[in-house]
Order: sequence, then structure tokens, then C-alpha cells
Amino acid sequence: MCANVLLVEQHNEVRSALRDWLRSVVSSLSLREAGSKDEALRLAEQAELDFALITVELPGENGIEAARELRRRHEKLPLVLMSVHDSEILRLAALEAGADAFVAKRDLTLSLLPIVQRLLQRN
Repeated sequence: MCANVLLVEQHNEVRSALRDWLRSVVSSLSLREAGSKDEALRLAEQAELDFALITVELPGENGIEAARELRRRHEKLPLVLMSVHDSEILRLAALEAGADAFVAKRDLTLSLLPIVQRLLQRN
């Protein structure tokens, strides 16, 4: 089975690192990449996705707003938000926007793998 993932990150270097990491942990991966909320919404309409990994720090409307709109349009799509900032308020905002999980970017290598595995097992 091929995992269809939407990666939403504005910084090319971070997106590249996340792409490489995802390819190393997911054996068969179809990855769609976006750098903004609008691009993410457009890409989400083009494929059946297994989950979306979204950074909070997006240009214009942030990743919280992107998650809220993705949840409205694709209510069963699992959403994982990530941020360089880690606070209870931000985690709560992510969950209220419809995220299934929130990960601080400093903890990505430890925290993201079990989340990705759990999401892929659901599908």
C-alpha cells in the first residue's frame, strides 16, 4: 500500500529534511508538498490522502487556519500540526482546529514516528 501524504511547510530546507525523513520511515510514499494554506487546500482536493503534516508557521493564514479548513473540507483526513513553538495554548488551538496530533519541531525525530505509524495503521 502506498501512503499518500500532504506535507505543508513554507521553508524549503525544512520541507526537504521532512521529505527525506518521511521517505526513510514510510516504505511506499506518495508525497504532495505545499508551502502555503491555499496550495495545501488545492493539493488536498487532488488526491485521497492518508494524512497531512502541517507547520503552524505558514505565510498569510497560518497552519491552524489551514487545519481548520482542511478539517471542514475533509473531516476524516488525519491532521498533524507541528511548530517551532511549544506551548499548551498552541497545542490546544491545534486540537480545537481539528488536529489529531501536535508535535514540537524540536521533538520531531522522537515523537513523529509513532504518530505516523498509528495514522497509517488506521488506514
